[in-house]
Amino acid sequence: MDASHSRLCLLLHSLPSLDRGRLRQLLQHFGSPAALWSADRDCWDKLNPGAAVLADLELARRCGKHPRALRDVDHQLDSLLAVDGWVLALGEPGYPAALAAIPDPPPLLYVRGAAEILQRPQLAVVGSRKASPAGLRSAGSLAAAASRAGLVITSGLALGIDGAAHRGALEADGASVAVMATGVDEIYPRRHRTLALELLERGCLVSEFAPATPALPGHFPARNRIISGLSLGVLVVEAALPSGSLITAGTALEQGREVFALPWFPDHSGGRGCLRLIRDGAVMVETIDDILPELGAAFQLQHELFPVTASLPAVIGLEPAARQVLAQVGFDVVTIQELVQAGDRSVAEILAVLSALEVNGLVSRRGGGYVRR
Repeated sequence: MDASHSRLCLLLHSLPSLDRGRLRQLLQHFGSPAALWSADRDCWDKLNPGAAVLADLELARRCGKHPRALRDVDHQLDSLLAVDGWVLALGEPGYPAALAAIPDPPPLLYVRGAAEILQRPQLAVVGSRKASPAGLRSAGSLAAAASRAGLVITSGLALGIDGAAHRGALEADGASVAVMATGVDEIYPRRHRTLALELLERGCLVSEFAPATPALPGHFPARNRIISGLSLGVLVVEAALPSGSLITAGTALEQGREVFALPWFPDHSGGRGCLRLIRDGAVMVETIDDILPELGAAFQLQHELFPVTASLPAVIGLEPAARQVLAQVGFDVVTIQELVQAGDRSVAEILAVLSALEVNGLVSRRGGGYVRR
């Protein structure tokens, strides 16, 4: 997406009265931030978002920013652009279909790296920050095996199991997604800065929190619903009672996702959460062969739509501008004019990018437009 689109998303995100639920309602109705922004007052009013929201929208449109915004929009935009980030808005091409289907999808998703990875079949791997050596080995080996089977490994970039899962995927030459509880410009924890940079070469960092947002306790449960929402299933490797990993597993069940857990002996306090999950119906896992059959047709369908070997090397080498255009091309035909309207590029620029994407085997022409391959 272009800078003007990102700024508009940040501006909407900055409005004091426009909470996540109301912004999601508006985007689902209008289809894009641009359509929402350009609508007249009567169109806004028909949705009954509330007097405070209407007043904030009017004031921000008149002034170009909201005077009572918690953070400066232009500073946030500079931070986002400095890390080659952009924004995917709910309802627009490129927004992950699996995430859009959950009951509470983030209206805006900030992204660094290859956003195309978000459309591929994913397995979430989560667990304790204070994991045992056995738990770390299991997380790494299972993530590597899942990667070789064609799954993207999704986790939260935390210490312990999360980090081991990300590294396992990378060591198997697979792709990985880190869902963050901060802005995508703020790596947390800091000791995973190198890991985050490695992830950008084969995957992406995503967050629903705007740039310059620090890690706050309430952000982690919200982050967990995105981890499970992006994925076909959630594997809990090692978890105590209670724990954030069990919250993620519970959210996964609410979203209709599969839940998997490793068995541990009862005296291992770090594994009691997994035993509880298995007792309550989670699939017990020893090897990747216990996971793949349970994912069933959903995995097969996504894997066929976005095969790993055909797309991953080409995606890694794309320039940010090409990635942004590719993010707007889905599995339904999109025309050149629609791509022009979605950004500030000319027809000639769009055609040049599409030609390069076509050569790389990432898009193809169909019915007067383009579709993702």
